[in-house]
Amino acid sequence: MDIKEQALLHGYYQKLIDNTLDEKDVYAFLLLISNRNKEIRWMNELADAVIHREQHKGAIKEFLFETKTKFESLGKTKQVLRIEDVFSFKEIKNGMNKTLTEYQLPGLTNEKVNDFITCLISLLQQIKIVDEQGREIGKLFFAISSKQIILMAEMEVAQNFLKKTNAVFPVLTTNNDYVELKKQDKYDTPYLFTDKVIEVTNQTGKLEIIVPE
Repeated sequence: MDIKEQALLHGYYQKLIDNTLDEKDVYAFLLLISNRNKEIRWMNELADAVIHREQHKGAIKEFLFETKTKFESLGKTKQVLRIEDVFSFKEIKNGMNKTLTEYQLPGLTNEKVNDFITCLISLLQQIKIVDEQGREIGKLFFAISSKQIILMAEMEVAQNFLKKTNAVFPVLTTNNDYVELKKQDKYDTPYLFTDKVIEVTNQTGKLEIIVPE
């Protein structure tokens, strides 16, 4: 990084530490740090997905289609369906702190990483999922339960080759430290925002999740 880029990095870092960061700052931060370190896979992949949206052809798209295949294999094998985040909280925290250390900045606490991932999830919402023919077969949505903020995928899956249905599954999750919600049911089924665009802003020194009327 040149001197100007380092100044920008320090500025975004300070906003995160001071609790004044919002999703727009995270978008700019991703532009700045993407492809700086090829070893930190999540950073480059998530930045590419945020910037290029449905044109993204990397790890997140691979994860989505691999999960789609798992759903389509249900009942055909004895394999138990288990879905984990495309990138774990620990992986994101470790990669972020490694990058910051390289530029002589202290690492982030779990709380700050949680804020960062919440903004990421908001930036990734409403991305279309397209197949090799360019046909839309799903979309990414913002979802929230009493305990979690979730990037949720809804994808068309085929059963018995002919019958098609939609599968809904998590892609990225973090703690809901922002909104008090009553559980929808005993399973704490998330509220899924398919027709509304959520904004993660910062008005009072804390992230706020804005749901349009």
